[in-house]
Amino acid sequence: MSSVSSHAGPTGPVAKQSFFRSVPFQILVACGVSFTAPGMWDALGGLGAGGAAEPYAVSAANALVYGLFAIVCVAAGAINNRIGLPYGLAIGAIGYPLYGAGLYTNNISANTWFMLFGSALCGISAGFFWAAEAAIIIGYPSPGDRAFYLAVWQTAKASGPIVGGAINLGLNANRRTTGSVSPSTYIVFIVIMCLGLPIALLLSPARKVWRKDGTRITTHQAATWGAEFRAVASLFLSRRILLLLPAFFISYFYNGFTSTWLTTYFTVRARAFSSFLTNFAGIFSSFLIAALLDRQSMHIQTRGRVAFCCIITILIGTWIWASVLQKEFYARGEAPVFDWFTAGFGKSYALVFFWQFGGQAFQQFLYWLVGQYATDLSHLSYLTGILRGVEALGQTVAWA
Repeated sequence: MSSVSSHAGPTGPVAKQSFFRSVPFQILVACGVSFTAPGMWDALGGLGAGGAAEPYAVSAANALVYGLFAIVCVAAGAINNRIGLPYGLAIGAIGYPLYGAGLYTNNISANTWFMLFGSALCGISAGFFWAAEAAIIIGYPSPGDRAFYLAVWQTAKASGPIVGGAINLGLNANRRTTGSVSPSTYIVFIVIMCLGLPIALLLSPARKVWRKDGTRITTHQAATWGAEFRAVASLFLSRRILLLLPAFFISYFYNGFTSTWLTTYFTVRARAFSSFLTNFAGIFSSFLIAALLDRQSMHIQTRGRVAFCCIITILIGTWIWASVLQKEFYARGEAPVFDWFTAGFGKSYALVFFWQFGGQAFQQFLYWLVGQYATDLSHLSYLTGILRGVEALGQTVAWA
């Protein structure tokens, strides 16, 4: 396997370099945007159907987001390589507040058209964001630190829903019925989402970033825009990527089912509880998989195979579990509604927890894997665009 390459930079003491050009600061910036923009977006999703009473309109909006996302994200790998990752990250942060505003208007007045409009803009801008943030998190650190920084990033993404879930829980703790969440919940989320753009502007271009070992990040830009897109197409059709496409496609497939599951079977405050607690599963699994993937005493292929087998076992187990529970609920005739302390809440909520546990571990594994295949940051930008675009295509099908 190859990896994102680097070349020696100035040999002066690292201490003289600016902290604001260091890898940890760049990761901090990327994590800050992940927390404020997609983190809050995930928090809304953690409520089930974006906090709405009925899942259908919101599911359609999410399908629209991911459909546009899938198209834009593959192309965004090439575009970000031309305009620079800082600009790609900034463009990507613009659409999230509009998505939140759309959910807010749908909550208070059933204004579906604006929700779909905000979803469309979010899908377009988020394509740039997802391609850029993955390239930053994988490509900026040294290869030996990559899985650790991936875990830090996953923690930042999960922290958004955790904080958002705490807000949800505080605003909706007394709501023991199914239905929509309080409108004030959306206002708080929209304000936080608006912080993503100014934070994104703090990111340094790759050529100015230094690593702790003194090396610099290698980048390459094709001669023309057409050459950039041809490079993406050539990579997309390569044998290695074609074999990975099914894994990319199913990596977040559980999200649509989880949202409908929560909306259908859980009270508002139980959904708020889920949006707070479930993300700790992703944090825990991210650091577990990072400890394995960064373990230099093991051969890299052994690390990859062990990680893959463990993750697949968990994911297959959760889908079997879901099938058993769903059959049980259908057999009852009337759909059950679970609150915190009602019978059956534990086994029904635990499914959501372990979906997140296995799903985030699988995501981290895929990012680590494409990082091993990349030859430089530009190549990595193409790879992450393809990964996240196909992943979004899978979510489009899951939400449709």
